[in-house]
Amino acid sequence: MSKSQSIRSRLLLWIGLPFTMLAILALISSHLLLSRQINTTFDDLLLNAAQRLERRIYTADGELHINMHYFSVSTLGSRGEGKIFYRIKERDGGMIAGFSGLADPPEASQDPTFYDVDYAGNALRAVALTLPYSRGNQPIDIEVVVAESKEARHTLTNDFMVTLTGLMVVTGLLAISIALLAIHWGLAPLNAISQALRQRSPNDLHALNDDAPKEILPLIQSINHLMQRMRRSIESTQQLNADVSHQLRTPISEIRALTEVSLKTNPHSSAHASLREIQRIAEHASHTVKQLLKYAKTRSELVDTSHLEKVDLVAICQDACAQTAPNIYQHSQELAFEKHKEMPNVLGDPIMLRWLVTNLIENASLHAGGSSVYSGVITVALTTNEHQVTLKVSDEGTGVDEAQISKLTERFFRHNKHASGSGLGLAIVEQIAAAHSAQLCLANRPQGGFEVTVIFPVT
Repeated sequence: MSKSQSIRSRLLLWIGLPFTMLAILALISSHLLLSRQINTTFDDLLLNAAQRLERRIYTADGELHINMHYFSVSTLGSRGEGKIFYRIKERDGGMIAGFSGLADPPEASQDPTFYDVDYAGNALRAVALTLPYSRGNQPIDIEVVVAESKEARHTLTNDFMVTLTGLMVVTGLLAISIALLAIHWGLAPLNAISQALRQRSPNDLHALNDDAPKEILPLIQSINHLMQRMRRSIESTQQLNADVSHQLRTPISEIRALTEVSLKTNPHSSAHASLREIQRIAEHASHTVKQLLKYAKTRSELVDTSHLEKVDLVAICQDACAQTAPNIYQHSQELAFEKHKEMPNVLGDPIMLRWLVTNLIENASLHAGGSSVYSGVITVALTTNEHQVTLKVSDEGTGVDEAQISKLTERFFRHNKHASGSGLGLAIVEQIAAAHSAQLCLANRPQGGFEVTVIFPVT
């Protein structure tokens, strides 16, 4: 049996197979019983026909005669169906009437004897009966054989079997319908659990409701135990991220501080260039550690969507712009923010959404100019309609090679090798968008530059 076979098909198989076998056995048994009963009834009619012939034998001028013709005999045993053959003769004498070619019974007996015989190409059922008779004052034995073709027996048996088979088919279809309905209602709790799990967020690890039939209660308890272990694992991972954040940022900050002090203390030292390189590497490491920690914290399986709240995306964009503005202006760039008058709230985590906007602004600032430093405008725009809020961060730079756009969200991929960065900015943006059920679109602008669009569903 296939391992992927459904429970419904298995139940139907194990209900249908025994029922089919029982139906076949019932039909075979019924055929045997009906054949026996019909043969017994027809044999009784055949015997009655043979006994009635005795009353039609008479003596005339010392000879035995019978006062009925063939067609009268044909109505006795077969009810007008099939063929009737008979033979009347003296036990030790000549023929009185009928068909002399009819075979004698296998054994001579005074009791009625039933046997099968073939005559004139017909399969017959015959009865032989010995009757005592007097011809004058002389006692004699008269042997009467009446044979009937088997068409009527077979016809009646077939009629019964066709009717019985039809009833069984109807009963089987009704039973299958009832079984399907019973299976449907029996599997309803499992279907309800499956639907509840499908409708859940991938990060919703709350326990399932255990108000279910006792047969599937162990399954629900096992799922709940698994969710509990997963929650503990996620909490452990989050704690590890916090520990790594503390353990890595502290020594890197110390290296940066010592390097700055050394540069100020010994401005003309021969190690000045090396100290500058150490400072650059420390700053890059600090930025990379921050981005790695953000990337780890924004993984969709670590985000508990049950803790998301209604947030004002306008305020978040304003905070992100205020946070990045000094660095933007330091690079001789401009930062613009546009929005509608009224903007609905979205469901999200305010910290992660601020990371999203900040990364998009910083990414545009670093990479919009390509091989040269970008000096144009970076625009953050919010628009809305009835069902969604759209965030767009665009620039007026050189854009991105179309063949590389699909790779921009890969970890550590950097399309602009001339600018610094960790290659994690858009990867973090993609994860944050996925955690908020938002749609992320990356594209070059027709008028020049690059544009990142994040579409949030309205709460």
